Amino acid sequence: MERPALVFDIKVNGENQEVKMTYGVFNEILQIIPDPSQIGDLFITDAALRDYVARRMLSGNKRIKNEEDLVDPFDLDIDMDEVNNLILWVGDHVLYFFMNSAEKTAALMKRYEPAMAEIQSSQSKSGSET
Repeated sequence: MERPALVFDIKVNGENQEVKMTYGVFNEILQIIPDPSQIGDLFITDAALRDYVARRMLSGNKRIKNEEDLVDPFDLDIDMDEVNNLILWVGDHVLYFFMNSAEKTAALMKRYEPAMAEIQSSQSKSGSET
Protein backbone atom coordinates (compact mmCIF):
# COMPACT_ATOMS: atom_id res chain seq x y z
CA MET A 1 0.00 0.00 0.00
CA GLU A 2 1.55 3.25 -1.14
CA ARG A 3 1.35 6.30 1.09
CA PRO A 4 -0.52 9.24 -0.51
CA ALA A 5 1.48 12.31 -1.49
CA LEU A 6 1.92 14.78 1.37
CA VAL A 7 1.31 17.73 -0.96
CA PHE A 8 -1.63 18.46 -3.26
CA ASP A 9 -1.36 21.18 -5.91
CA ILE A 10 -4.52 23.10 -6.77
CA LYS A 11 -5.31 26.30 -8.66
CA VAL A 12 -7.16 28.84 -6.48
CA ASN A 13 -8.04 32.35 -7.71
CA GLY A 14 -5.80 31.82 -10.73
CA GLU A 15 -2.76 30.97 -8.60
CA ASN A 16 -1.19 27.60 -7.95
CA GLN A 17 -1.55 26.69 -4.28
CA GLU A 18 0.18 23.88 -2.43
CA VAL A 19 -1.93 22.10 0.19
CA LYS A 20 0.06 20.01 2.65
CA MET A 21 -1.22 17.24 4.88
CA THR A 22 0.36 18.08 8.23
CA TYR A 23 -0.05 16.29 11.54
CA GLY A 24 -2.26 19.03 13.00
CA VAL A 25 -4.52 19.33 9.97
CA PHE A 26 -4.81 15.54 9.67
CA ASN A 27 -5.87 15.22 13.31
CA GLU A 28 -8.56 17.86 12.82
CA ILE A 29 -9.85 15.93 9.81
CA LEU A 30 -9.89 12.66 11.78
CA GLN A 31 -12.04 14.28 14.46
CA ILE A 32 -14.84 15.00 11.98
CA ILE A 33 -14.86 11.62 10.21
CA PRO A 34 -17.24 9.52 12.33
CA ASP A 35 -16.48 6.20 10.62
CA PRO A 36 -13.59 5.83 8.17
CA SER A 37 -15.14 2.70 6.67
CA GLN A 38 -18.00 4.87 5.38
CA ILE A 39 -15.83 7.70 4.04
CA GLY A 40 -16.89 7.08 0.43
CA ASP A 41 -20.58 7.41 1.27
CA LEU A 42 -19.94 10.40 3.53
CA PHE A 43 -18.02 12.30 0.89
CA ILE A 44 -20.80 11.70 -1.64
CA THR A 45 -23.85 12.34 0.54
CA ASP A 46 -22.73 14.75 3.28
CA ALA A 47 -22.42 18.19 1.68
CA ALA A 48 -21.52 19.85 4.99
CA LEU A 49 -18.64 17.42 5.53
CA ARG A 50 -17.37 17.95 1.98
CA ASP A 51 -17.54 21.72 2.45
CA TYR A 52 -15.73 21.59 5.78
CA VAL A 53 -12.98 19.30 4.46
CA ALA A 54 -12.37 21.49 1.39
CA ARG A 55 -12.39 24.74 3.36
CA ARG A 56 -10.24 23.24 6.10
CA MET A 57 -7.60 22.11 3.65
CA LEU A 58 -7.61 25.46 1.82
CA SER A 59 -7.26 27.40 5.10
CA GLY A 60 -3.64 26.38 5.56
CA ASN A 61 -1.65 24.89 8.41
CA LYS A 62 -3.23 26.73 11.31
CA ARG A 63 -5.47 25.85 14.24
CA ILE A 64 -9.17 26.20 13.43
CA LYS A 65 -11.14 27.24 16.51
CA ASN A 66 -14.44 28.09 14.82
CA GLU A 67 -15.98 28.42 11.38
CA GLU A 68 -14.82 32.02 11.02
CA ASP A 69 -11.23 30.72 10.93
CA LEU A 70 -11.98 28.83 7.70
CA VAL A 71 -11.54 30.36 4.27
CA ASP A 72 -14.78 31.85 2.91
CA PRO A 73 -15.99 29.73 -0.03
CA PHE A 74 -17.26 32.85 -1.79
CA ASP A 75 -13.69 34.17 -1.88
CA LEU A 76 -12.54 31.14 -3.87
CA ASP A 77 -12.44 30.95 -7.65
CA ILE A 78 -11.85 27.23 -7.90
CA ASP A 79 -12.84 24.43 -10.26
CA MET A 80 -15.31 21.98 -8.70
CA ASP A 81 -13.46 19.01 -10.18
CA GLU A 82 -10.32 20.19 -8.41
CA VAL A 83 -12.25 20.51 -5.13
CA ASN A 84 -13.47 16.95 -5.63
CA ASN A 85 -9.89 15.78 -6.26
CA LEU A 86 -8.77 17.56 -3.09
CA ILE A 87 -11.49 15.84 -1.04
CA LEU A 88 -10.58 12.46 -2.53
CA TRP A 89 -6.91 13.12 -1.67
CA VAL A 90 -7.96 13.74 1.95
CA GLY A 91 -9.99 10.51 1.90
CA ASP A 92 -6.95 8.69 0.57
CA HIS A 93 -4.95 9.92 3.58
CA VAL A 94 -7.65 8.89 6.05
CA LEU A 95 -8.07 5.40 4.60
CA TYR A 96 -4.32 4.89 4.28
CA PHE A 97 -3.86 5.84 7.94
CA PHE A 98 -6.50 3.42 9.18
CA MET A 99 -5.49 0.52 6.93
CA ASN A 100 -1.78 1.00 7.65
CA SER A 101 -2.44 1.29 11.40
CA ALA A 102 -4.63 -1.83 11.34
CA GLU A 103 -1.93 -3.85 9.55
CA LYS A 104 0.81 -2.71 11.92
CA THR A 105 -1.34 -3.28 15.00
CA ALA A 106 -2.23 -6.81 13.82
CA ALA A 107 1.47 -7.57 13.32
CA LEU A 108 2.28 -6.18 16.77
CA MET A 109 -0.43 -8.29 18.42
CA LYS A 110 0.75 -11.40 16.60
CA ARG A 111 4.33 -10.79 17.72
CA TYR A 112 3.27 -10.64 21.39
CA GLU A 113 0.53 -13.27 21.20
CA PRO A 114 2.58 -16.08 22.85
CA ALA A 115 3.66 -13.87 25.75
CA MET A 116 0.14 -12.55 26.23
CA ALA A 117 -1.31 -16.07 26.23
CA GLU A 118 1.22 -17.09 28.88
CA ILE A 119 0.28 -14.11 31.07
CA GLN A 120 -3.43 -14.83 30.70
CA SER A 121 -2.86 -18.48 31.49
CA SER A 122 -0.89 -17.70 34.66
CA GLN A 123 -3.51 -15.16 35.76
CA SER A 124 -6.34 -17.65 35.34
CA LYS A 125 -4.37 -20.31 37.29
CA SER A 126 -3.61 -17.95 40.16
CA GLY A 127 -7.23 -16.82 40.21
CA SER A 128 -8.52 -20.40 40.51
CA GLU A 129 -6.14 -21.19 43.39
CA THR A 130 -7.63 -18.60 45.75
